[in-house]
Amino acid sequence: MHNGLLTLQLRSAAHLQLFNYQQALADADAALQIEPTFAKALYRRALALEGLQQCSDALKTILAAQNHLPRHVQVQAAVGRMRKAALAAEQQAASAASSQPVQAKPIETEAPEDVHLRKRIKLQKGWLYQSSPDGVDENLLILLHGYGDTPEPYARLARQMALPQTACLALPGPLGPVLETPTGRAWFDEEDEAEMSGSATVGSTLRHLQQILSSLQNREGWLASHIHLFGFSQGGSAAMHVALHCRGDSMLGSCVAVSAALLPQQLAELKQQWHQSPVCCATPLLITHGDQDLELPRRRVEATVAAAKQLGSVVRFHSIPGKAHAMIGSPNEMRHLMGFWAQALKHRPVQAGPAKASRSTLVEVQGSASTMSSLQAGGSSE
Repeated sequence: MHNGLLTLQLRSAAHLQLFNYQQALADADAALQIEPTFAKALYRRALALEGLQQCSDALKTILAAQNHLPRHVQVQAAVGRMRKAALAAEQQAASAASSQPVQAKPIETEAPEDVHLRKRIKLQKGWLYQSSPDGVDENLLILLHGYGDTPEPYARLARQMALPQTACLALPGPLGPVLETPTGRAWFDEEDEAEMSGSATVGSTLRHLQQILSSLQNREGWLASHIHLFGFSQGGSAAMHVALHCRGDSMLGSCVAVSAALLPQQLAELKQQWHQSPVCCATPLLITHGDQDLELPRRRVEATVAAAKQLGSVVRFHSIPGKAHAMIGSPNEMRHLMGFWAQALKHRPVQAGPAKASRSTLVEVQGSASTMSSLQAGGSSE
């Protein structure tokens, strides 16, 4: 591939992640000047036009991309979404141009039909799913608990955070119940955490989460870039492991890890993957770690940050003063998360936005194995 072409298409992808649609469009157009049939550039041009609400041009471009990528899942999902957006735009234009009332198919004012994925998600045992409080399921936040915990506290946390246009799915670990608790679950055996080479449970959990992500994209229609992960402690390790496997066109929207680091064997395996197939883009990460955390040494977190950057991830790391090994424990830490999600979450413009969800000023979630302190999640906006 032409070096300039590779640079342009990767930069266009990066601009899309940052919602810089005009710059993404410019780079995609420049790539198409070099290679007019370059499918990835056509796809990204369509996404940029969609972000700029140029519905007709977006549909034409995504159909051109479909000719070259007829079986690409994300392209197929985009075709359906852009067809509906273009039809809605045509109906609006016709209604505005006519002095008589137009008896047309009603236009969704909260969100197009393809966004309401809550009705199509097939839940498995132990999954806790809730749609966005504002009725627009544009993003999906998947929450992974810590060792010995359950999904319930994380589902409550998600309800209290009430992230805009974001549905939430709290998952149980595949292992359990663990010995210490009657209902607690785990993502891998504690004995495996110190292993340097691959272990059965670390590998099986990675495959388990990859299968869930694949199903959500291929069967439920979620775009990879609209899926976000959140994990605490062991759940954070599992979340980062699968997130850093999602690179290039398959990278996720984001991953947040609280009091977590990659295990030694996860680091070794990811570095081996990078040497076999270096890719310049990986899922962006936010990692928070308490400076009084005696369970998780800072050197392990720093090794995780370095490895993630090598894999092409944009990493934000925040050390939280006075915090031990625990879940989100202060308004300051929550602000780091909210600032990160403000940039990472996708936003779908709506004509007549649904009623705004009330903002909770206090988050208090009790976990069976992890302590979730009272948090100031709201307050006045600046």
